[in-house]
Amino acid sequence: MAKAINWPLVFREEVIAEDCDALRLACRLGSLYYENRYWVPDEVVDIRVNHKKIRKAKVVGDLRQCTLNDLTADDFQRLKSTLKTPEALRQFLSQTYDQPVDADTLITLVTYQNLPVVPEEIEAQDDPHI
Repeated sequence: MAKAINWPLVFREEVIAEDCDALRLACRLGSLYYENRYWVPDEVVDIRVNHKKIRKAKVVGDLRQCTLNDLTADDFQRLKSTLKTPEALRQFLSQTYDQPVDADTLITLVTYQNLPVVPEEIEAQDDPHI
């Protein structure tokens, strides 16, 4: 199985609709991904939503590590539409990882560029009514 960048279900439509031109950014708490160089430049990874494959993307450049406080305006522009402010990102990370997050929390950043969506490769989400 390919390495992946996984997003919560709330981002499914956004991930499908994103273009292949802009650089995107994913944040993960802590340094584990950074220290182990989990993603490497030019690696093709799956972009998943709720663990279901949606599309592929290419990792752009090296992983970065910084605090939330150190994110730049460009970094925020590359995040998902609802994560474009420090407070929104802090809340998202806190809820996603179920732990306290503040401006000095260390995060790992992976920059990637989406590859085209292949409709027949999109994995369907499980129907919660079944």
